[in-house]
Order: sequence, then C-alpha cells, then structure tokens
Amino acid sequence: MSAAASLSGPLQTLAAPFASARGVAPPRFNFGASGLLQQQIQQGAPADVFLSAGVRPMEALQRAGLLLAGSRRDLLGNRLVMVVPERAPRRPLDFTGLAGPAVGRLAIGDGTVPAGDYARQVLDHYGLTGAVARKLVPLGSVRAVARAVAAGHVDAGMVYRSDAVQLGGLRVVATAPAASHAPIRYSGAVLRRSRQPRLALAYLRSLSTPAAQVLFHREGFPSLPERAP
Repeated sequence: MSAAASLSGPLQTLAAPFASARGVAPPRFNFGASGLLQQQIQQGAPADVFLSAGVRPMEALQRAGLLLAGSRRDLLGNRLVMVVPERAPRRPLDFTGLAGPAVGRLAIGDGTVPAGDYARQVLDHYGLTGAVARKLVPLGSVRAVARAVAAGHVDAGMVYRSDAVQLGGLRVVATAPAASHAPIRYSGAVLRRSRQPRLALAYLRSLSTPAAQVLFHREGFPSLPERAP
C-alpha cells in the first residue's frame, strides 16, 4: 500500500484487524508525500492500493491509465491548521500575522506534498505570497513539517489537523477557513497492476466501515466536505 504520510497512524492501527478478519498477512505500507508516491508508481514501484491526500496525484495516475476501473473512491476529509511549538510563548497569532516579525521561518510541504499546495493557496488567499516568500521552509512531507515545528527548527508550520491531534509538541493557533483553499479530500484506488485486486478492493472498502471511520475521526480526520452541486 502506498499511502499519504498523514495516514500512517490510523492505517497501522487498522492493519491487524483487517488481516485477522481476512486470514491474511497484514498490509505493508509505503508512506510518503502523495506526489512522490504517485511518481514512484508511475516509474513502476509495486503497490496494490494508492491512498492520496490530494486530488492532483490521483488524477495523474488515472490519466496514465494506472488505476483499476471503478475502484477510485473518496474516503476522508481534513482541515489545514497553523501550528507552533508547544513550548513557544502563548501570544495571539493568525495567518495575517505571518508577514510580521513573530514568524521568521514558516515550514510548509514542498511541491510533492498536497498539504503544501493547500498552504500556498491559503497564503495567496490572504495576499501573503510575496510577503512570506523568504520565510518559507519547504519540506518533503507534512509529517516532516510537523516534526520541524515540534523540534523548534522553525517558528510555525502549516499541517493537517490530524497531524496536530496525533503528534506531540504542537499547538494549533489558527485554522484555515474552508474558502481559503480547495476542499481537502483523501481518496483511494486499486492499482491496475495489483496482483491481488479482490483483496485490495476489500481493503479499500474496509476503510469506509463505521469502525474505521470512528478511528479516523478520533485521529483528527473530519467527515468529507460536501461536493459543490
């Protein structure tokens, strides 16, 4: 399974119950930035299922004809939040404050990371793209951003709400309004060259069961945003 890094916690928790119910070995995961995983798959990396944190990597694989027809489905939503180190002084800070002296270094995902795409959309929404350009520290996964903030290597970062819930050392100071970025939709699909497509389809369906959804919600993943009519 190739899956977005932000899904690592709940997917590993759900692996053993799925394997036990099916009488199979637990799934093996390759976690990383969705865009990087997409590139690996296009270059021939073996995988049965792709779970993406953004639409763009999934669309690229669909255009390339690498998805099993009819298997793609939306699974989860998320929110984008700004975090600071937990031990940082408690003072008001919102997105508009990123242009000021309170934040000297701001970590976001690089061009392979959907969370980075959403972060850049938020900066553009607030008219901050030019003002914070020299402050940006692009990193290769949303978890790398979270770790950099928690360690105090940067003053702030933009991550998913689920990362803030699951990982220690972070404090949420602002949540991006839904209108400030494209809807965050996690989706999954079985890859056309899967060697066990029936089992892969069963695994994908298992992520939408009530028990799995309860776990995802507890780990900070909200329900899917409504699609525009």
